[in-house]
Amino acid sequence: MIRYSIKDILQLTHNKDSVNYKDQIAVATVTLPGYDSGGGLFAIDAFAVGYTIQGSSVFEINNKPYQMGPDILFILAPTHTCRFIKSSDDCEIRFLLLDSNAHNMSVHLNYLVKSERWTQTYFHPLLKLNPVQSKIMKTCLDRIVEEIKRPECPNRIAILRLATTWHHVELDNIMQENENVITDNNKPLTRQQTLARQLYRLIINNYRKEHQVKFYSEQMCLTPQYLNQITNTVFRKTLSEIISGLLFSTARSMILSSEMSIQEIADELNFADQASFSKFIKKESGVSPSVMRKTNPHQGVI
Repeated sequence: MIRYSIKDILQLTHNKDSVNYKDQIAVATVTLPGYDSGGGLFAIDAFAVGYTIQGSSVFEINNKPYQMGPDILFILAPTHTCRFIKSSDDCEIRFLLLDSNAHNMSVHLNYLVKSERWTQTYFHPLLKLNPVQSKIMKTCLDRIVEEIKRPECPNRIAILRLATTWHHVELDNIMQENENVITDNNKPLTRQQTLARQLYRLIINNYRKEHQVKFYSEQMCLTPQYLNQITNTVFRKTLSEIISGLLFSTARSMILSSEMSIQEIADELNFADQASFSKFIKKESGVSPSVMRKTNPHQGVI
């Protein structure tokens, strides 16, 4: 699987208006004229919000195909796996890219990505916009572009931070307005869907340290069997598969994009020792952490 950094994505662009600030934040326009290959899997080592400017495409996210169009916004995290399936001849997508390590670029990012609405985008990454909402988000993106192009000044980082935060807060407003649309086509949430939201937020906040189903069962005051029934119904995955998937995606990102040693990563993700961590990575990927790092062409980009 190919991993793209912000720098990699900028090299794919075909639009002179794409801008970048120190590979930490960028607005990039990618053209996909008549793409139709069902290409290989890739992941983005950044938070990405994508807007289809024109045309249409089919984009696979976490093994599920999605139809993209001008009224669709999609949100990708470093834990998503993706694949382009096909696109129309005039397809053009605009991305806001934020380095996952550059938390100083948004005042509220740490809070938002752990909130219930934002964690649900892992499983429901698309959001339908009405014309007013589309105009608001375009205005936010244009402002970020203006600030990236702005000459250096003493408060450059603070100004960019405010522009980015404005974008995220407006997006959060839209999520609140469309909260049920994200998960169940505007129908009231079922009890299982409500519990699934609570459970996934609990997982996001604890999966680095708590790997066992028992912990989540006790926190939710529900049996492991019922939790698995919920996750199978709502997410089409067992609770263990969700935890393992997030752990692997996070570990993979750390192996490929950080200077931490394998032992340090194992400690950070609360594995008993380096041997158990290596066994987990090899089970999930087929290769050891050291081989994964050695054979990755993008290692150290971010």
